[in-house]
This record gives sequence, C-alpha cells and structure tokens, in this order.
Amino acid sequence: MADELFGGGYAGRRVLVTGHTGFLGSWAVRWLRALGAEVAGFSRGQRTAAPSLDGRIRAFAGDVADAGPVAAAMAAFRPEIVLHLAGSTVVAAGFRSPAATFRSNVAGTVSVLDAATRQASVRCAVVTGTPAVAHLDDDLDLGPYPASKLAMEACVAAYAHGRTQQAAGRAEPLRLGLARPGVMIGGDWAEGRLLADVVRAIQDEQPVVLAAPEAVRPWQHVLDGVSGVLTLAARLWAGPVPRRRYEFGCGQPATGMSVRDLVGGFLAAYGLPGWPVRTGGGGAGDRLELGYAAAQADLGWRPVWDLSRALRACAGWYRAEPDGPDALAATMDDQITAYASLASHVWAAAAAGSGQSGAALTS
Repeated sequence: MADELFGGGYAGRRVLVTGHTGFLGSWAVRWLRALGAEVAGFSRGQRTAAPSLDGRIRAFAGDVADAGPVAAAMAAFRPEIVLHLAGSTVVAAGFRSPAATFRSNVAGTVSVLDAATRQASVRCAVVTGTPAVAHLDDDLDLGPYPASKLAMEACVAAYAHGRTQQAAGRAEPLRLGLARPGVMIGGDWAEGRLLADVVRAIQDEQPVVLAAPEAVRPWQHVLDGVSGVLTLAARLWAGPVPRRRYEFGCGQPATGMSVRDLVGGFLAAYGLPGWPVRTGGGGAGDRLELGYAAAQADLGWRPVWDLSRALRACAGWYRAEPDGPDALAATMDDQITAYASLASHVWAAAAAGSGQSGAALTS
C-alpha cells in the first residue's frame, strides 16, 4: 500500500505501538505494516479477536504502567516514532476500580513519555485519548474514567514543556502530540462496547436493551481514528506543528448520532432491521461533540467514512469474525485498503478546494 497519504512518513520507519493487541492498536499495526513500517508492539497480551501479526512485528510483553519494561523495550527496539494507544477505555470499570483506571491511563502515559523522552532514537510521539468531558467544572463531579483522561492530557503537557525536555538532555526536543478521536466503532468484543453488546444480544436471541438511547456521541469508524493518529505522527516526524492537541472528530452527521439511531443503523447494515430494541432508560441523554476544524486547517485531515459506510464496515467485521482469524484478517485488510483509497481522493479534493497543496501533510 502506498504511503502517499502520510507523506512517505512510515516506509522504513521504526514505530512502537503500545496496546498493539487492543482495539485501536490492532488496526494501527496492520495499517503500519501495509505502509512499510518496521513495527514493534508493547502490551499485556492478546485482548481482542483481531488476528495476530506474530512474526511480522516485534512484540514486547508487559504492563504499560511498569516503567522498567517500557524503557527496556524502547532501548531494545530504538523506535523513531511512538504511538501510545494503550489504556483503559471502559467507563464502568473506572467506577469499579478507580486505582486500576488511573494506573493504566495516567501511570501508563507517564511511563511511555518518560521512556520516549530519554530514548534518543525517538523523534516524535503521539498519545491518544478521547475525553468523556471537555473540562473539570467547579463542582468536581467527575467519574474516574474521564478524570483519568484529563489527567493524561496534563501529563502530555508536562512532558512537552521545554524545561522538561531540556532537563532530559536531549539534543533536540521530543515532538509530542495528543490525538482526540471520536467514539470509535469497527469491531471489538470488549466490555462496554455498544455494538458488541448488540451482537451478543442477537447471538443470545434476546432483544437489544439500550440504557441511554438518546445519548449523542461523535461516533466514527476506527479507521478515521487511526488515520488521525497516523497523520499527526507523520507531521510531527516532518517538523513542528501549530498545536499539540488535535481533535479528529466525526463526519456525517457532523454533530454525532444518538445511541438509538446508531443501533438502528447497525441492525439494518447487519441484515436484521426488525430486531427488537428495548430501552432501559430514557430522557434527553447527554451529548458529546468533537470537531476536526484545526486538524483540517493544519494537517489536511478530515473524516472519510460517513456513519452509513462505517456501520456497513462494522457489520462486515462482526459477520467475518466467526469464520476465523484468516477471514477476519482479510476483512480488516480490505477495509484498510478501501479506506485509504477513498481518503486519498477526499483529502486531495479538500486540499484543492482550500488552496492547499499536497505539502500540507509533509511540511
């Protein structure tokens, strides 16, 4: 697969991906390998149904919050680019075990950034995390998961500070960025994943039960999220960017979609439009919106798949998964190829319309 989407920023580059066996990471490493990158992963082990890339990437096992193993992996692999995709993503788990959530999201981020700052081979690093809230209000009413995400962003700011970089003795400051994708869908069985719960209900021949049917989220296919991360990292590799934090939000509808409508769209794409859906909650659910104006202006990025296309891709993943790892691998690779092909046209057209050149991704 050609690397023109990212300005040739990955062919032959050594890229370390934390959480490479997780939801976001499993898609990222497949795409990076297709782009010609030399990839290493760091994780606690296989955590999703995604097919393994054993033998095609170098794998390091360990807890991302343990500083020693993380630093050892960096020293052994000597990455040039670090993508920190590991962390806890289950809101309910945060209430059950706040300490574990903070350890994963905050201590894990500190371990990775500290090791990357002290590893001379690393030129740039991107940390990924979508906040459940934008900021902390004066009433301090915030659950462990969103609190850990805000704290994680503060860690990025601290390590990006010039004096922190200077104290580490780096010849050149580490270029740090934070990517905020939307709420990603695309195929996963983890606890709390909306579409996974829908498919489980179908497999059990039970109605789908929605706890917060009117809640609105900036849903997007995981490949929109991964493309945002890869775009930001490639730009940081090439040189400084105007901002350290970018939102890579959803496309159409631009303001997101309710849980009820998303599930209805998925059931139609899955071939079961009449499957019974019950509501366990009600009311005017909360809303989280995430844009992409700065990413488009500075990086030439914009979302590629609207939700209709994204839901068809999700249905394809869940349909392929029972057929085994080879079928699932083929599905994921086909979707990456299709996404990249469309992205090349969408991004080029957007750049031409705004008067930008192809250099938007490389200079």
